[in-house]
Amino acid sequence: MLKRALDLLVSTIGLVLLSPLLVMVAIAIRSESAGPVFFRQERVGRHGRLFRIFKFRTMSHGRATEGSPLTVAGDARITRVGAWLRRTKLDELPQLIDVLRGTMSLVGPRPEVPQFVAHYPAPTRERVLSVRPGITDLASLRYHDENGILARAIDPEQAYVDLILPAKLRYAMHYVEHASVAGDLRVLGLTLRTIFVPTLFLGRGPRAMNHSRLWAWLDASMAAHRPSRRWLAMLADGLIVLACWQATYLFRLGFEGWQPGRPWYDDAVSIGVVAAYLVCLSLAGVRRSVWRFFGFDDLKRVTTACLFAGLLSAAVVSMAQLTGVARAVLLLHPLFCIAALSMARMIYRMLWEDARARVNGAEGEPRRAIVLGAGEAARRLVAGVHLREGWSVLGMLDDDPSRQGLRIGGISVLGTLADLALPHIREGATHVILAMPDATPEQRDEALAVAKESGLLVLTVPGESELRGVL
Repeated sequence: MLKRALDLLVSTIGLVLLSPLLVMVAIAIRSESAGPVFFRQERVGRHGRLFRIFKFRTMSHGRATEGSPLTVAGDARITRVGAWLRRTKLDELPQLIDVLRGTMSLVGPRPEVPQFVAHYPAPTRERVLSVRPGITDLASLRYHDENGILARAIDPEQAYVDLILPAKLRYAMHYVEHASVAGDLRVLGLTLRTIFVPTLFLGRGPRAMNHSRLWAWLDASMAAHRPSRRWLAMLADGLIVLACWQATYLFRLGFEGWQPGRPWYDDAVSIGVVAAYLVCLSLAGVRRSVWRFFGFDDLKRVTTACLFAGLLSAAVVSMAQLTGVARAVLLLHPLFCIAALSMARMIYRMLWEDARARVNGAEGEPRRAIVLGAGEAARRLVAGVHLREGWSVLGMLDDDPSRQGLRIGGISVLGTLADLALPHIREGATHVILAMPDATPEQRDEALAVAKESGLLVLTVPGESELRGVL
């Protein structure tokens, strides 16, 4: 019930706030090529029911059904606007309609076409299709460059079935077995980070970004504890609440009626509303929370505070008989505030985590490692080397399905050991560190072979037998 409530809340607010962007995208699609704005394709949903998914059309009209159901980088069917939509993932935004309809969820295994669902093993198919498919999941983040990977394959469909689909099913099974609202929020945050953070510094390589003083300054500044930060956070919350009040009027009355439609006393009312929200946010404990650690508990506090503040504001306005304030504004304003206050904190956290990950901590050539193993030894290794003396850990790989998608010591488990062969996993890495001291000799040999095939420099955390041999 809580997951569905979150789906309804976020999809409704998202469609409202993004409606101007959706309209602009629709105009761009129609101006480049004739045909419908939306592309409707049959997908397999919960319990195997078929539904037609909403996506912005990214191909020339009439050509989407030609050839393979898969698209690869450089596909001739994709329009110029469509290529931009795919690159920014904006073509997926209309799926908020599917979330509102109940055929999809915000987070869940991505829905496949029937052709590929036919390749699911029977037990796996039943489990994966027991939940609503989602707009995003860990597999989508992991294979965000799927089109580029398939473009390098001789037979893209066969490569998808043999290599990518089994990995996606492992992620899907892990999600089904460990689904939680907190996990969904984490995936949503990672999705926003994946979409927006890389576009901030286009044209600059990872080495240049890691050496930039900006990241070191951001890391130190955003992590500092100062009493003035609390007051700055309160000021920021007040400005956000005030901006949401104006945005709600704008949504209700439009640009032409925005100013004329407000009563003469609306500015005074808005100041009172801001004060009510700040008091409720403080009582709910939001003012004491640290933005860079924003999580599900903070979201609950923000939601509770906004709903109570909205109810209080509506009650006071009604008792004072301030009939010029639109009832729709009083109703929608708390929803706008929940979305805006949470989004501001989420963006702050993503920016800080990205800055922290890019800081080298030493002069000279940075060393970026992929760690094989995600157990206790790997955790200690990450704690000891990450962002110290020029080292940064890009990710971890482990064959244990229960560890897929977890963050250990602040580092994500990106997939299995075999996934080290994928170019986008190795991208930017300089070293592979084998941190599996408790594994059997056979498992260590297999992992070492995978590490050597990557072409990266290989380091190992010695096992017990190796230590005995040295001693």
